[in-house]
Amino acid sequence: MICRIYDVKAGIELYDAVNERLGDSGEEKPPGGHVHIAAAGDGGFKVIEVWDSIEDDERYLASGLGQAIQEVMGEAGVPEPAITDLEVHRLEWVS
Repeated sequence: MICRIYDVKAGIELYDAVNERLGDSGEEKPPGGHVHIAAAGDGGFKVIEVWDSIEDDERYLASGLGQAIQEVMGEAGVPEPAITDLEVHRLEWVS
């Protein structure tokens, strides 16, 4: 199991713009996905996700999310996010 942390140097409103572009499809739990958290902070926002594997995340990105992200972030001139991958030792409290 993998935890992916995306560090995005943009305002949280761009996160909302990506979700608007996706419509309702962004609300369904994708195969292999466990947790999705978006949090605003100084200088941008972070998206923290837990997946069965990196491949599950990449499949989800390829299903339309990746294109929506590229379009919204590209239009705003936002650089690619820094991505940190951590192996999950323990995951609890997920319904």
